[in-house]
Amino acid sequence: LGMSWFFISNQAIISDIAASDPERLSATMGVQMALVGAGFFVGALAAGRLAEYGGSSLSYGTSATVGAMAALLVTFGMPETLLPAKRVPFHAPAARKMILQSPLSCLRLLFQHGRQVQTLAILLIFQTVPMFMGDILQVFARQEWDLSTKEYSSFIALWSVTGICANTIGSFLVRTLGIKRFMGIATLSSMCAPIGATFFGFRGTVLGSIMGFLGSAQSMGINAALVSQARESGVPQGELAGERASLVAMLKVIGPILYSTLYVQGRGKLGLKQLPFVFNICLAASAFVVSQLYLPSLDDVKKETKTSS
Repeated sequence: LGMSWFFISNQAIISDIAASDPERLSATMGVQMALVGAGFFVGALAAGRLAEYGGSSLSYGTSATVGAMAALLVTFGMPETLLPAKRVPFHAPAARKMILQSPLSCLRLLFQHGRQVQTLAILLIFQTVPMFMGDILQVFARQEWDLSTKEYSSFIALWSVTGICANTIGSFLVRTLGIKRFMGIATLSSMCAPIGATFFGFRGTVLGSIMGFLGSAQSMGINAALVSQARESGVPQGELAGERASLVAMLKVIGPILYSTLYVQGRGKLGLKQLPFVFNICLAASAFVVSQLYLPSLDDVKKETKTSS
């Protein structure tokens, strides 16, 4: 719960600050994702070392201490980013109703904020679904690629490092290339790993992950475009962050079921055990086509805004 609240609040804060400039917003999100990835990577290593010296209680105690320090820093060191005129008073009955409706709030993102926001939300789905094939990836690692636990852990560490590099470099590239061009390059890059897995197995996956490392940063462009377009449509940033988090949570449930079905049916009926990776290639290709057809209009709107100002 704490992590979910943190990410929703964090996205709303960044959107309040930079929603009027999509490229700046995208670059800021890239830096944020790189820092989050680095935090998970360093935290995992530190937790392992602490557990060796003092057991799991030392790891949990250290984590609680760091969390308390972060809470104090946010409480006393971070100013409010939402303008007073846009703040909504807290009402307990309304809050209870919103909590009960929150699991399905992602439907508003898809159907109630206009055609442009809907298209961007569909693009976000195309890019997010492959993130939740982790369970099937473990099956491939054990049954198809015959990897040891150490080899699989090394691959996950490599994936974490490439994610940090992708978001760091992407935060600079998106300001230079713009959201449309960066999205095209990042989406095509995301096809490298599944193509390698489909045709060359584990070694192809590793090589594809390195060659297509920018694919790990593809979502920051679409998230920035979604925030900017929602702002133009009058959607509050806090509401948008909650609906986006609800959409991701829904995909976390659907994704593993979908990929396990693809793997079982592909291996059993089609003789194609790589069907989950083929599906990811199709998703990436669809995302590339839709983004290149749609995102130019966002760039044109931004140019028109600068010209008029």
